[in-house]
Amino acid sequence: MVASDIPELRGVYLLTHPRSASNLFQTMMAKQPGYQNSGYKFFDVGFAALSQMPRGPLSEWPGEEREALYDMFRKGFENLQDEVADAERNGKQAFIKEHTIFLRGPDKVFATLYNNDNVEPLVLQQRDAHSSSNHTNPTSLPDYFLLSLQPIFQIRHPALMFPSMVRAQSNVLPDSTTKHPRVFCTLTLHPSRALYDWYANNAPISRQPRVIDADDIMNDPAAVRQLCIETGLDPEAVQYEWEERKEDNPLFASFLSTINASTGIVQGKDAKGLDIVGEKAKWTNEFGEDAATDIERYVQDAMGDYEYLLSRKTKGKQVGMV
Repeated sequence: MVASDIPELRGVYLLTHPRSASNLFQTMMAKQPGYQNSGYKFFDVGFAALSQMPRGPLSEWPGEEREALYDMFRKGFENLQDEVADAERNGKQAFIKEHTIFLRGPDKVFATLYNNDNVEPLVLQQRDAHSSSNHTNPTSLPDYFLLSLQPIFQIRHPALMFPSMVRAQSNVLPDSTTKHPRVFCTLTLHPSRALYDWYANNAPISRQPRVIDADDIMNDPAAVRQLCIETGLDPEAVQYEWEERKEDNPLFASFLSTINASTGIVQGKDAKGLDIVGEKAKWTNEFGEDAATDIERYVQDAMGDYEYLLSRKTKGKQVGMV
């Protein structure tokens, strides 16, 4: 992409994974001056696609039903563009959070299970794009839109995220075993790594992707401060205290239970001293032996992507001794 095709910066994109403590970080950043917060736009369609994967390949669906699922994703993108435009009308930039796995349209989601599914791809048109570049990124969002935002990737140890994801779904959704695609297709960090690499190779130097680990969000204010400095956020506006909240939507409430019941950072949620063998014993007790074995396998499979991203995390500046 030539310099003339680089879009104007329109905000921050917090790219997360379910159960990565992203609600904590979003709360900490809720009062950033000059930013307007935006909630999930692809959460509902993401779960709708995952929940219907057992129906079979999308190519075998009636056309109108497949198109209805595509329309849910298109509507999410329209709403997202509306939020960015509204922030601009208010003289602000957008602070957007989304789980990276849900930035893939239904065609890409189903392809993770049905590799040879020959289905018409979902194509999104950005209403104000000035670039005619090809679609090169691993999500379903246009390149030009993604490049208009400063990406921050939030990660967390898979041995903490994945069992929590199984637990959160089991609380409110039927058939939430580790055998259901809605569950096991979320137990991966590959989409985050793929999108990070795309940004690293395509974003301008001033907008390179940043990584923050959940442990540092909880325990290292210096790392949070440095992240703010590197991404144009105000380190002095980071919140460490807030009011309890209530969520009426049962699915959202299951995912927001910890943050909504808190008034600050809850200690003991980090990966310090974590032992996967010991954790598996807990999973066996909670979910049963088969599910625990599945979770362990997905955790081990994700460790390479996690460690890759972890090696690129933002670190707090060390103050030298006089």
